[in-house]
Amino acid sequence: MFDNMIILDTGGYMIYYGNPVEGVMYFKRLDAQINSDVGECPTCGNVNPELIFNIIEAKVVDEYGKYTPKRKISPQKWEDNFKANIKMEVVEEVKDSPPSTLNIPSWFRQLKIYTIRDFLSKISNTQYIALNLLEAPVLGFILSYIIRYIADPNSKIYIFRENENINIYIFMGLIVALFLGLTVSAEEIFRDRKILKREAFLNLSRSSYLVSKIFILFSISAIQAIFFVLIANNILGIRAMTFEYWFALFTTAAFANMLGLNVSASFNSAVTIYILIPLLMIPMMILSGAMFPFDKMNRAIGSVKKVPLIAEFMPTKWSFEALMVNQFKNNKFEKNFYEIEKRESNADFKQVYYLPELEKRLEYIEDNWYKFDSDEEVKKRIAAELRLLKTELPKEEIRTGIPFEVAHQLDTASFNEIILDKTSEFIEKLYSYYSLIFQKANNEKENIIRYLLKTNPELYRQKRNTFHNESVEDQVKKVFEKNKIIQYKDELVQQIDPIYRDPDVEGYFNFRSHFFAPRKYFAGKYHDTYWFNLIFIWFLTLFFYVTLYYELLKKLLDLPEKIKIKK
Repeated sequence: MFDNMIILDTGGYMIYYGNPVEGVMYFKRLDAQINSDVGECPTCGNVNPELIFNIIEAKVVDEYGKYTPKRKISPQKWEDNFKANIKMEVVEEVKDSPPSTLNIPSWFRQLKIYTIRDFLSKISNTQYIALNLLEAPVLGFILSYIIRYIADPNSKIYIFRENENINIYIFMGLIVALFLGLTVSAEEIFRDRKILKREAFLNLSRSSYLVSKIFILFSISAIQAIFFVLIANNILGIRAMTFEYWFALFTTAAFANMLGLNVSASFNSAVTIYILIPLLMIPMMILSGAMFPFDKMNRAIGSVKKVPLIAEFMPTKWSFEALMVNQFKNNKFEKNFYEIEKRESNADFKQVYYLPELEKRLEYIEDNWYKFDSDEEVKKRIAAELRLLKTELPKEEIRTGIPFEVAHQLDTASFNEIILDKTSEFIEKLYSYYSLIFQKANNEKENIIRYLLKTNPELYRQKRNTFHNESVEDQVKKVFEKNKIIQYKDELVQQIDPIYRDPDVEGYFNFRSHFFAPRKYFAGKYHDTYWFNLIFIWFLTLFFYVTLYYELLKKLLDLPEKIKIKK
């Protein structure tokens, strides 16, 4: 029972304030009831508050003994009785503001509270902690143990160079990171929806909540990635690249964390969220470049010269390329030879495939020029060959610095024997130029190898077996590519040794390139592929943070329902 109660009648009229038991007797007296001095039940001692409301709302009885809608006493009359019979105590006015307990904490204070709350929530779940800590090393052990291949069936000695599964390991490691990153974050915001709904009235910072989530998830992913790499890399004998592998896997997992948070914030069912995970992962697997070559895909998706545009948005493409390129060119063995081999490879390609292809075009023009006016098919073919020569030869003029004055005259209107001779002469100069580069690079490489084999042959073989991997080399050099060079429109496209070929400069901010490019061009400079690719993934991660903060995916999914409502 309350110490005091206040009763307001219809219209806000104050009709009583005081002790509840005395209130019963007060209204009985005003209603002239016989037992007005009794407030409690004499038998059980209970107070029936309904008596008060019955008296207040008592109806007038008509001449037939039936109740009418009209009240006996109006709210105004009850208020007059209250003012006449009950004297209110005068309360001293308080001018001091009441103590506030609803001051919104600062952003950093909120971040700290959210982080501690999320951390305590997670460590209280023993199964959650155990699963997340053991999942990565167990998967790393299973994967690496299964693919720890020894090439010689009569030997028990494992040689890293001969393991044909390292490129598969790199791909699967990234898929594991992607999977763990998605599963650990997929329900994070969905699970907090009731709490967030309750706290929405406090106007707390959304960014502090999201950053706390991201911090916890990134920490978990970083731990999972290092456990995976320490176990798997040691079993497979991948040396001196622990940080590079960890950072690539962590970067991929961090992107997956952010993608998972977007999904978690946008869908209203845990079942739907987990159904979406394979739907998100499979395109990233297909378009990573590890399973299918980009130039062997459907023409609507694939690309001859560059990575397809849709694959540029797949983090697995960037991280797989980064690790493969880094594993090949920056290991402790290959980095001593890479720049030399790059010059050697480019010069060799020009001599063996590129220049003979240009010569073949020029020979066709020379042999069939007399049919130019009489045969329409020959005319079209010659025009096409001249367009190709006009596209390719000026590039060589820029690359080599050898002047070619008649480049602008390689068309059907200007072409003649003089231009033919000068073009042939220019190609011969290119042969000499690239032959000299090849010989110098080849001699330099042979001298280094000869010196190493002479001074410490065992160290040379040990480094080669320990750090170099032939399977990775075969993939980044596309050793098994049938078409070494192809024509695409009016250009010749190199298909082999992409790891030795720098991307063409096609714009100040155009960073797109062929797959396994050793460097990426951006903003007027070439950048190492490993770091450029991983930084690009972090930009994608930042983009998904923006979509998460503004709930863009959720708004997009809710758009059809809003359109239906308007209709």
